[in-house]
Amino acid sequence: MDDSQDELTIGLLGPLAVRRGGATVEVTAGRLRSLLAILALTPGRVVPYGRLGEAIWDDGEPGHLRRTLQTYAGRLRDLIGADRIGGGPHGLVLHACDDDVDAARFERQARAAGDRAQLEAALALWRGEAFEDIGCHWLTGTVAPRLEALRLEAVERRVDLDLAEGRHEAAVAELERLVALHPLRETLWTRLLVALDRSGRGAEALDRFDAARAALADALGADPGPDLRRLHADLLAGRALSALPPRTPPPTVPRQLPAGPAVFIGRDDALDRLTGSDRPVRVLTGTGGVGKSTTAIHWAHRIAGEYPDGQLYAELHGFSPQAAPTDPADVLARFLQALGVPPREIPEGLDARAGLFRTVTADLRILVVLDNARDTAQVRPLIPGTGGALTLITSRNSLTGLLVSHRAVSVGLATMDARDSHRLLAARLGTAALEREPEAAQAIIDACAGLPLALAVASARAEADPSLPLADLARHLLGRYRLDALDTGEADTGVRAILSWSYRSVRRDAARLFRLTTLAPGSSLGVEAAASLIGRPAAETTCLLNELAATQLAAETAPGRYDTHDLLRAYAVELTELTDPPRRRDAALRRLVLHHMHTAHAATLLLVPGRPPIDLPEAGPGVTLPDLKTSADAQQWFDTETAAILALVRRCADRGWDDLLWPLVWTVGETLHRRNRWRTWMEIEALALGAAERLGNRRWQAVSHRKIGRVHGHLHEFDEARARFALALGVFEEIGDANGEAAILKNRGYIDYLQGRHRDAAACNVAALERYERLGDRNGQADSLNNIGWSLAQVGEYDAAERRCREALRLYGELGNGDGLAVCWDSLGYVYAARGEHAEAEDCYARALAFYEGPEGNRYRAADTLVHLAENRTAMGDSGTARGHYRRALEILDRLGHRDAAEVRAALDALP
Repeated sequence: MDDSQDELTIGLLGPLAVRRGGATVEVTAGRLRSLLAILALTPGRVVPYGRLGEAIWDDGEPGHLRRTLQTYAGRLRDLIGADRIGGGPHGLVLHACDDDVDAARFERQARAAGDRAQLEAALALWRGEAFEDIGCHWLTGTVAPRLEALRLEAVERRVDLDLAEGRHEAAVAELERLVALHPLRETLWTRLLVALDRSGRGAEALDRFDAARAALADALGADPGPDLRRLHADLLAGRALSALPPRTPPPTVPRQLPAGPAVFIGRDDALDRLTGSDRPVRVLTGTGGVGKSTTAIHWAHRIAGEYPDGQLYAELHGFSPQAAPTDPADVLARFLQALGVPPREIPEGLDARAGLFRTVTADLRILVVLDNARDTAQVRPLIPGTGGALTLITSRNSLTGLLVSHRAVSVGLATMDARDSHRLLAARLGTAALEREPEAAQAIIDACAGLPLALAVASARAEADPSLPLADLARHLLGRYRLDALDTGEADTGVRAILSWSYRSVRRDAARLFRLTTLAPGSSLGVEAAASLIGRPAAETTCLLNELAATQLAAETAPGRYDTHDLLRAYAVELTELTDPPRRRDAALRRLVLHHMHTAHAATLLLVPGRPPIDLPEAGPGVTLPDLKTSADAQQWFDTETAAILALVRRCADRGWDDLLWPLVWTVGETLHRRNRWRTWMEIEALALGAAERLGNRRWQAVSHRKIGRVHGHLHEFDEARARFALALGVFEEIGDANGEAAILKNRGYIDYLQGRHRDAAACNVAALERYERLGDRNGQADSLNNIGWSLAQVGEYDAAERRCREALRLYGELGNGDGLAVCWDSLGYVYAARGEHAEAEDCYARALAFYEGPEGNRYRAADTLVHLAENRTAMGDSGTARGHYRRALEILDRLGHRDAAEVRAALDALP
């Protein structure tokens, strides 16, 4: 039979085109076309049923997804051949190769193309837009943009060849067409300017820069990037553009890779496969303890120089026996900070953080290492979307979803064979030691079952005690302390006996600290937290931590912060459950909670000078507190420890520790407010309210109702806010808490202001002021005075407003309350602007903005002040400066996902 009669080709780069044996095959049903296209993207590889369902059905999957897809598969078999569509318990597969599908062939050819002919051959595969007549949102919204980006990269590479060969006029013609189609792609504009300049058309190049700037401003509210601006400056100076401008690295270049392994043996096949792949996502899989992390870090260091914009690293705790898998939102926050995004500019939600991460990394050539991943859902938000990024992931799972969605390459890591195991042991202990006791050496190798981690820990024990014969070590590994699971190669149980040698070699207090560290949320903790766990002074605890680090039972990942590997934590968890009675573990955990509670309380009072403290449970003996001296210290501590506090809140709730739960929640409220984490605050405040109710503490109940009402107000849920305030006020009046009454009145005034009831807002704050004056609460007085001034300004009583704000300004200054001063300067700026005193208003707004953009500032308030500056400049007739202020405000609000962004965008669009 002629093989050509069975040839199958599928075209996705244009209208769907299917040919079998030279004849056209018509696939008319919409979802059938989608199914074929999705399978064709990964020919020869199984696509899970769940992935197919998510991609094909935008409006909800059918009730019997697998049966429905198998029916569609049968219809495809009728069209393209029974042997072409395979199915099984996990998913469906198109039996074809990459060369049979134009999209797969294009990706391979475009990435490998080294000359003009190869680039043109790859680009010739395009017949139109990718998936242009296939009604599948997943294809057009997810896959098509990636293919289009790769097509444009290939076109740009071909244009670069034109420029290098002097074909400037031809390049100009093509680039003019391309910038019309893709006006926001700055790399096309840069090439157009170079081509025009080299054609002797410098004036036109300047005009095209203006066109690029206008397109970016209209669509994105952004100025051209540094490359375009540099070209523009060269054109203005009359300098010839001899080459395309170099890429600009990010202002902060993270170098987060852990230190490479001191000894690395073998793994040549895995390293070759990682190096030989051109895929942007590469997954290293294997069983626990097989050396995935070591291999990944070794290879990452080897290629780090190819990624000048930095290397990011995260331990994801995917298979930690005690710690929960790391929330990708938390990892994104750390990555964004490492890339130069201030913590206050990082939005709360996972999707918002992932979007910002893709934006920040869009033009960067970076390496991202994601270690010990749980599943595809955990890592997908952490993968950069475009640009020259490489993502390396290690996991015990196969992460098949990434193979489909990101065309990742998977490299499996097997246990070491006897030869490499022997080489690894010899590299650590020396060849002579193994030759002296060859049978014992072989017994150790056999007991470690090819697990590099087990071999490393065993050799560390032998190195630590050179007088110990290898035969003794071998007998221990093969004796009653060796677990049966060692034969299975499962490292989380298999290395327990080996880890015990390191554990037994440390002093009693160090061993106790090693066990108790498992009570801390996550795997990392500071010296003071560790000291509180064990109930020892910080200096002594530092010595114990260093002892653990020296025996590889902990690692100092940053000055004063220590981490433990998952396998070590698994071992320590078992030890503490066997060794430390529940009352001892509970006592250690309570000390840790008290450490965080008292430190957070002190940090809050530094952030808000003059705020009345609350009564806390006594820290008691054994609790160590850090010495926070400034508000900047306080905010930095919160940025590091907020996640741990939130985890401890939930542990207190789980254990019924209501006496600790409520005050712990109080201490974290201010930083959640400053970071606009309203939903998180609402969630934990509800836990605090439950604790207060169970304890019968009426005042705590009222305070929690008031704070929940505040959150409702910030979320513009006004009815809910007023209902909570009413509940709280009733209790405060009943128990005679004047401070609580004043706070409720102040909060009600804020709701009145948000609803446009400015005189009611002023009246509420006047009543609050009277109570604060009787109480001698100067911070409360300043808050109320500023609020009164702001409300009066809204109704045109500017002179009275200024007097009130000036009084507040004096009190805030005496208290040293930077946040209050900033709020007050913003209010005064509004007053001056309303009276037409624009220069004075500008000065006030600048003072407020300087604080809000600092490390302790509130990003939403920074955006609000920028809007006020823009309005002031607009009134002065300076629409250019106003536009810049609006754009900066809009950038902040978009990052926060704030409702005010639409209003600011409308104001920006309305500028002349």
